[in-house]
Amino acid sequence: MSDGFCGCAGTKPVDFGEMATKHNIAGDDKPELQNWPIQLKLVGTGGAYLNNADILLAADCTAFSTIGFHHRFIKDKKVLIGCPKLDNAQQYFEQLTGLFKDFSIKSVSVVRMEVPCCGGLAYITQQAIKNSGKDIPYSETVIGIKGDIKQEGMAPLIPKIQAV
Repeated sequence: MSDGFCGCAGTKPVDFGEMATKHNIAGDDKPELQNWPIQLKLVGTGGAYLNNADILLAADCTAFSTIGFHHRFIKDKKVLIGCPKLDNAQQYFEQLTGLFKDFSIKSVSVVRMEVPCCGGLAYITQQAIKNSGKDIPYSETVIGIKGDIKQEGMAPLIPKIQAV
């Protein structure tokens, strides 16, 4: 391959950017995805399309639980998805720390479910930002299991652990 990419064609980095179709369609009828791959563990160090980007880091279940997900959350952002319960959380932390160190990230928005294990995605992301040594704006949206918005907005960089 002339671009130097080696591996599964399904994981080849693609920045749709200007290629994205422009339609006047409301809601999720218009796809807003601008990049591929989106699975965090597949991005590796080849995520140059993340440079100077606003990042949406979404828990795997969020897009299936929320109406209008593309329009509300993905629009104008580069998307990464993952699940800290099913995947390796330490790998996520190391990978995010590296991405935040290596690229100029404008902001990180985490969209996660209200379930306790999903809080790990927010915590890992916040710790990776802190570990990167950069001051990257962070926001968090918590989605209820019925698809409703439970919490939205800026969050403290280091969350307080609540007693169980």
